[in-house]
Amino acid sequence: MPALRQLIAAQFSLIDRYILREFFINLIAVVGVLWLIYVATRFARYLADAAVGNLPADVILSLLWLNSLGALSVLLPIATFLAVLLGLGRMSADNELTVIAACGIAGNRIRRNVLIFTGFMAIVVAILALVIVPDVLSGRYQLEQKAKVTANTTGLVAGTFKESQSGDWTFYSQGYDEETGQLQNVFIEIQRQPKPYIFRAESGHFEVDPRSGDKYLVLEDGYRYEGDAGDLDFVIAEYASHSLLVEKGGQQQYREKAKATATSVLWLRGSNEDLAEIQWRISSSVMTVILGLLAMTLAHAGPRQGRYAGLLPAVLVYIVYSNLLGVTRAWVEKGEIAPLLGMVWVHLLMLGVWWLLSNRQSLSRKWQQIRQKGQPAA
Repeated sequence: MPALRQLIAAQFSLIDRYILREFFINLIAVVGVLWLIYVATRFARYLADAAVGNLPADVILSLLWLNSLGALSVLLPIATFLAVLLGLGRMSADNELTVIAACGIAGNRIRRNVLIFTGFMAIVVAILALVIVPDVLSGRYQLEQKAKVTANTTGLVAGTFKESQSGDWTFYSQGYDEETGQLQNVFIEIQRQPKPYIFRAESGHFEVDPRSGDKYLVLEDGYRYEGDAGDLDFVIAEYASHSLLVEKGGQQQYREKAKATATSVLWLRGSNEDLAEIQWRISSSVMTVILGLLAMTLAHAGPRQGRYAGLLPAVLVYIVYSNLLGVTRAWVEKGEIAPLLGMVWVHLLMLGVWWLLSNRQSLSRKWQQIRQKGQPAA
């Protein structure tokens, strides 16, 4: 520890350490608030799913913990952005930046500290997004799929009937093995138009497609009856195995599976969807640095402005930035934009916005000079 302190003292002056400490203190506070908000909303969502029987109650805390870890790669970029904004905003409102400039410390020194802080956080975000978070979300995804299968048999008592949530299905099983998940002597009635279906099977079990997230009930060694008894078009069919779609995963389920896939696997597959996911993970690291530079330009408070004057413009900048990345991701997935270009243009655009904001005073003076030259002499 003493050697580390000497190294830090040799590389960073007192002003540098003061600015970086201000950033890290704000970062811890912002991450704590955002993390608590995220956990509270997720917890409420899981409780709602458990209340309607879509999720067993005993896996809520495990899913909540895995989800909160997976959210760090999303929360850290905006937390870094707000940490720089709030830190420099307070120093500007308290005239500390003015005093620092009056002491002969150039503005490039402030920019250097911002780049050091955001660069360090970008490395952390890159490690999380590319390596750690996919592994965490993979564990969450597997636990969630098992929970969905368990939710179908939760409350199932051998020898009793159970209706689906919509009321279209009537389900009966003479026996159920909790260890293997096997159902014995299954009976299912499905009310559909124009004629109902009745399934009878010796055994059955629930399965979830790992790629699409579709949930199936697989019946084995049974019969299928179509129509009402006594009708001329009454059909009886025998089957060895029959899969019934219980719940469709959809695009959101596919997106969740992609998030839980390792970066190396996505790169080897190389489809547009996989490349879009890789670029999304890398963009979270790149935007951390660019947002820090934007925060530096938005943090300087003018006369009679409070320390939070730049908060609203900063939120608008973040919304525009993140939405542009999301739209570009959809374009890459659909093949409407080349994966080689991908999200690079969004980062270049935001760097251009930062350059304009950083040089707005000199650009304004040049514009005034051009206008004055263009006016006719009196």
